[in-house]
Amino acid sequence: MSITWLSIVYYAYWVILIYVTLQIIHQYTISSRASAWLFTVYIFPVVGVILYFIFGVKRRKRKMFEQKLSANQKSLEAYQAKFATESREVIQQHKDQLKQFHGLTKMVYRDASSRLTIKNKLTLLENGEQKFPQLFKDISQAKQTIHLEYYIFKFDDIGGQLVSLLIERAKAGVEVRFIYDDYGCLGLNNSVLQRMRSYGIEAWPFAEINLFAFTERLNYRNHRKIVIIDGEIAYLGGINVGDEYVNKEDVEPNGLFWRDSHLKIEGQGVSYLQNIFLNDWNFCTGQDIEIEEALLPHYKDLPAADNKMLQVVSSGPDSPQPTILFSILQAIHSAKSEILITTPYFIPNPSLIKALKIAVISGVSVKILVPRQSDSWVVNKASQSYYFELLQTGIEFYQYTKGFVHVKTMVVDGFLSIMGTANFDERSFELNFEVNVLIYDNDFAEQLRKSFTQDMNDSTQLDYKTWKKRSAFKIFTEKVARLISPIL
Repeated sequence: MSITWLSIVYYAYWVILIYVTLQIIHQYTISSRASAWLFTVYIFPVVGVILYFIFGVKRRKRKMFEQKLSANQKSLEAYQAKFATESREVIQQHKDQLKQFHGLTKMVYRDASSRLTIKNKLTLLENGEQKFPQLFKDISQAKQTIHLEYYIFKFDDIGGQLVSLLIERAKAGVEVRFIYDDYGCLGLNNSVLQRMRSYGIEAWPFAEINLFAFTERLNYRNHRKIVIIDGEIAYLGGINVGDEYVNKEDVEPNGLFWRDSHLKIEGQGVSYLQNIFLNDWNFCTGQDIEIEEALLPHYKDLPAADNKMLQVVSSGPDSPQPTILFSILQAIHSAKSEILITTPYFIPNPSLIKALKIAVISGVSVKILVPRQSDSWVVNKASQSYYFELLQTGIEFYQYTKGFVHVKTMVVDGFLSIMGTANFDERSFELNFEVNVLIYDNDFAEQLRKSFTQDMNDSTQLDYKTWKKRSAFKIFTEKVARLISPIL
């Protein structure tokens, strides 16, 4: 019997499929992710296998991330050496003030060497129209260094203003360092970068896309949005750089309202963000800039009302543990009365689902605010697949109807606030480079709580009985999206 090329291709494909199956079983310890990939490669022949090789192969232990992890550990050891004794003493001294979150504070310190800082002034910035004027003002007054790290940076009106400001400060002798995610900034014209470099601005891509690093760059993204000015002022949150993140008064009636939040920090907490930036900078550039006194915040004594307690927590493919996920889980387990969550992408893993269910069954009020319509149909359907079982438990869901809500915040018991760049999904917890801040303060929590209430007024609450009556087709599409949700 003659063997045709078609037969060769057929048997070769099955050999590859068996290899991929064994790889998935071997490398994924989380059963939901393994099931999602097995579903994809078998239901979508050829295409599913190609998608797996692009997005599914785990490279957390590849050499490039091992090197970054090693460098991060070295940097953290140096950072901890400067503050170790002080950090332990501060956590112990403020045990009563930290209330039931003392354990969370210790966990973050032990896992990520992130010290509890107590001298910080915080400014909540809602939407781009509040962030950019304040950011531009602070950048225009920079005297020594400006460090920027963005997932998306567009050279439009807002981006153009920022580039002009950076060039102006660079001409005045300020050191400007800029990290941009090479995937998120695919539309950033190289001529803009060359112009910035011609004035002495150092601009580097995070894990530059190339033929040999194509798949890992697509899958592992630097989702951080950080600005650090003179080591004294820092910005972080959900707002990237672009015109779409600013809501103009003359916006068209059908225009998209972009709801987002950002945080300005002045004080001790800036030091850990500086450390994160320099770790990323050294990884991108191959340089070896160390934490020096000149790069640490020279904070002034702040009024008592501005002495806010906070910790910065980061994680990514280079971190030993998914620290951001752990901090959120610990916060949920510590809750006694109320949890308020706002997220644009709600695709929780099993541990989060169980934690939220345990909280509400224990008498904690849990309210989750999400967009009515996401910017991704699949993500939207996957998110909706989780609503029914959580509504059934007693969790309240609110769908934002005024526009697209991109806020990433969590408030627990009117005291602990969590905000930053991480979404409530597997990608943020396992695949992206993210950064959050934990704030232990009643007044700031009340600010976020008021913002949540306002957003809730611009939302529609989901009714369990009505949601239960969804059509069979809708339920089916949600379940299919949920099957692949762990790999989104």
